Amino acid sequence: MTTTAFCQKTFILSHQDKKGFFAVSAGASLPVGRFASCSSADNQACMAGQGLAFNISAGYRVAGLVGLMIRGEQHRNSVNTSAMLDALYRNNTDVWTAKADNWSVMSVMGGPYISVPLGRFSVDARLLAGRALAVLPNTSMAGNFGTTEMSVQTTGSQSTALALGGGLSLRYRLGRSTSMHLNADYSRADFMFDNLSSIATNGGVRSESANYSSNRVVSMVSVSAGIAVLFGNNYRPF
Repeated sequence: MTTTAFCQKTFILSHQDKKGFFAVSAGASLPVGRFASCSSADNQACMAGQGLAFNISAGYRVAGLVGLMIRGEQHRNSVNTSAMLDALYRNNTDVWTAKADNWSVMSVMGGPYISVPLGRFSVDARLLAGRALAVLPNTSMAGNFGTTEMSVQTTGSQSTALALGGGLSLRYRLGRSTSMHLNADYSRADFMFDNLSSIATNGGVRSESANYSSNRVVSMVSVSAGIAVLFGNNYRPF
């Protein structure tokens, strides 16, 4: 009887509705749009490759199925150095190499979400807005045109901008206060990077450009998985 009572209690508590959560997750960052563009004709192409995404979030339902949440996320994406070389005009006998730092994008956003329970499963949908910080990577290329050695370096910069995003989560209740989740999120921000410069070396002669600015649209989809700690119900906050 004691075992039966304990199992019944565990079953009831594992199905008891929880109003709030703290969650962490990690996964893949997939660039889209101009952020992923490698077109040499597009001066705003970011040439970003796949990367990693990490996020932490917290939310609380304030009215029925509707709640408010805050979400912090970081993306680190490589730069497609092959595309950098493809954009460079050179002869077949010329040998060039390219290097680049990673893109780094951090955002903190908040907004409403809705959570629809489906037994042990639940589906969350959210619309978020906030601020994002992006670091435009340094890049360099070096090689030769015939017998002339050349190199080109561009300095990076950082910028902040308004960020907009949204996403879906599928959650599975593991027990009284924990759940697993799968996330799919889209985010976008329009950055203006200032104080950029380029340095070119041609046969030992060095020249530097004046400072300039560049507008870049950073948009990406992240797919991640993680675990959440649940709290709060109709009878007590934890």
